[in-house]
Amino acid sequence: MGHWKKTSLVISGYMAAVLAAIVAGWLYDVRVSALPYDTSGGMYAGGQLITALGAFLAVALIPTVFLLWSSRRNERFWNRVGLVSLWFAAVGLVAVLLPALTHGRADNVALVLLNLLGLAQLLGVPLWTFAFGIFAWLAPTKETRQQMLLALGIEIVIGVCAVIHWIMPRPPF
Repeated sequence: MGHWKKTSLVISGYMAAVLAAIVAGWLYDVRVSALPYDTSGGMYAGGQLITALGAFLAVALIPTVFLLWSSRRNERFWNRVGLVSLWFAAVGLVAVLLPALTHGRADNVALVLLNLLGLAQLLGVPLWTFAFGIFAWLAPTKETRQQMLLALGIEIVIGVCAVIHWIMPRPPF
């Protein structure tokens, strides 16, 4: 398959994802506007946003995986993806463990941003674990696969931290 055909397939896939999001948002609007009770406008808009975003992400997964699969021969790209994934996971682990060290204090903007990243890691651990697993499966070289598996291992540790955080009455982090 040629480069232009692959590019047009990926672009078409993302256009289909946008269309799916628009249709899902419209269907949500049709369903909720027919309800007999009045809802808060913000909650209504939030539900519509989550529905549209979920539809977009579900459909966009297909062209994204195709793009990653078709770029398997580009070792330079995959080496960068491996390094960025490893750094993302490592910084995320530090951000998740940071509240245990600072006892929840956020005296400056950097600590606030790290706390926000830690929360994003705690909430997004299923997504990142799935993504790093797919990346490890798609990685073309042994070194890149090892980087992805290490990032996946760090995300599993973050997942354990998330379980501790959400289950314990007074979590240490």
